[in-house]
Amino acid sequence: MRRGCVSLGEVKCDDCQRDIPYPERYLAVDERDGVEDEEGEIRRYCVECCLKKGYAQYKTEKGEQILTFLESGIPEHD
Repeated sequence: MRRGCVSLGEVKCDDCQRDIPYPERYLAVDERDGVEDEEGEIRRYCVECCLKKGYAQYKTEKGEQILTFLESGIPEHD
């Protein structure tokens, strides 16, 4: 399961090892062997690593670019 979170300044990206400062967004996702799995361990990724891994994407909604951690295939709302 993917959970979009806001750092309180005490979070480190599990991929690039960068400290994620307050109030930057990050993703907490359950993974096993590098693949999303509800039975896996919680991994935390900064926005840059989420984009690189395909866990995040930018979408245009109501004329604005927004960052979403939602899984692809979920219908967009207007």
